[in-house]
Amino acid sequence: MSVTDRVVIVTGASSGIGEATARAFGARGDRVVLVARREERLRQLAASLPQSLPIPADLTHADEAVRVVEAAVARYGQVDVLVNNAGMGRYNWVDALQPDDVHAEVALNLIAPILLTRAVAPVMLRRGRGVIINVASIAGLIGVPTTSVYNATKFGLRGLTEALRRELQPQGIAVCGIYPATVEGTEFRRDRRANTGYLMPRWLRLSTAQVAQAIAALADRPRPFVVLPRIFRVAMILNTVAPGLIDRLAARFVRRVRTSQQQST
Repeated sequence: MSVTDRVVIVTGASSGIGEATARAFGARGDRVVLVARREERLRQLAASLPQSLPIPADLTHADEAVRVVEAAVARYGQVDVLVNNAGMGRYNWVDALQPDDVHAEVALNLIAPILLTRAVAPVMLRRGRGVIINVASIAGLIGVPTTSVYNATKFGLRGLTEALRRELQPQGIAVCGIYPATVEGTEFRRDRRANTGYLMPRWLRLSTAQVAQAIAALADRPRPFVVLPRIFRVAMILNTVAPGLIDRLAARFVRRVRTSQQQST
């Protein structure tokens, strides 16, 4: 199998990182299974990717995850790469969280990739090869104020990735995690600005195309994890060896944002 003869499932393919990732694999000649809840957006994307299969699905339900894998195998006979990208983020103070939003975020960010990986694993295990890429976030490495639920789901996804890597690697299946910081052109960034008034400095922001290319590169040459941009590896190390410093920086952020919000009301 060449790197341009793969069957790739991409979740959250209707926009943002997922759409860019689908296009990146499609440009390489891969057959891309496009999965998301927004059917019309999927159809539009599929029209521009000749070797693609759009499957509208709600992956928070186990039967939907199984249906996606069965449809992919029925069309193409195999699954070589799974990109668990679908996700959502609602950024707010803990006292302002709504229970329904919490359940929805946990279901999509953590339960959905577990269920889809569960469904695709037997297909890869039978062939003794495959790559699973979980799109987490820098929020899966460092706890950040106003993102408590998002942090919890991405820390969980990080743990899932690590455990599955050690479980499946002996069977020929690579499991990788990618941890991007703020990404332009996603609903997460727009929501964060609305809820906290905070934006990452422009020079630290990523484009969806940058993340997509990193994901495609991981499919070619799997590694345990990739942090984007690389400077955040320093923050990850500091969070471990000097957590007090990170706490003080976070406290400054909280005071600044709270003060700004109070002044605007």
